[in-house]
Amino acid sequence: MTAILGLLSFALFIALIVGLVKPALVLRWTNKPTRLKVFGYWILATFVVGIIGVATESDEDRAKSSIESAKNYIEQENYSSAISRLEDIDKENPLYSEAQILLQQADSLNKMTEEEKRLAKEMEAKKSAEEEKLKQKEQLEREIKSINDGVDFSTYRGTVDSLQMELVLFGYWADIIKKGENSDDPEIQKLAKQLKSKVVNLQVREFPRLRKEYVDVAAKKMWENDIEVYANGTGNRYINFTGGLFAANKNKKVFQEQLHEILTMFRFNQSRYRWYKGADEYTYWTIYEGKDSDLVTFDK
Repeated sequence: MTAILGLLSFALFIALIVGLVKPALVLRWTNKPTRLKVFGYWILATFVVGIIGVATESDEDRAKSSIESAKNYIEQENYSSAISRLEDIDKENPLYSEAQILLQQADSLNKMTEEEKRLAKEMEAKKSAEEEKLKQKEQLEREIKSINDGVDFSTYRGTVDSLQMELVLFGYWADIIKKGENSDDPEIQKLAKQLKSKVVNLQVREFPRLRKEYVDVAAKKMWENDIEVYANGTGNRYINFTGGLFAANKNKKVFQEQLHEILTMFRFNQSRYRWYKGADEYTYWTIYEGKDSDLVTFDK
């Protein structure tokens, strides 16, 4: 049957060629033969032959086709497709044993491939983790060296924005330290501890200066509004505002709400409000209650 269908397919192809040259030789039953009609009839005939071929194909022929396809898939390392084709062969088929041998081979190769993929992923993850640790070590060593060489904090002066940039630097160091402390690498943990010690010492030294500098900047700006600003207490912990504006409690509250975030950033312990100079009594708000040695974070 296969041979007959092959001959029929060849005959249809010849008919197509002849029909495209001279449609009337092929389409004798129609009054207006055209090349388009020849092509249409050829498509239809080919489709019918295909259906007949599928319908008349024996189980053994289908099994042979599946085995050949599976072999090609195996050569292409497409093992899952090979397995799918071979699993369709019934136990009663004469080629079942051959298919099972090939199926075992494809299944074995497929599992091996999956294992290789898994191992490759593990190796890649391990390599990535090692590279990340190396970068982390280099970063910690680089920051420790920069502090040992001396940090020029004079560039973080003159404006509130500049002062805040110094806080950002401390926040950057704090983030590096935190990641280092959470590492499972003892060397990274050790470097993080060293950096933390140096950063803490810098903060203890710098925060009183930052508060004093902030007060100087604020005093110049608020002088125009008849508000006097000064700092007192150990480490310039208290910021004082004096002016007629603060005779009303509402004004004090509004003013404090506007400044609370920035005063917290510079770690003022209290903000104090008087409505005239020399007043013994004042209204105050408690702000930052931690220590200057606490690592800087910007978490809300």
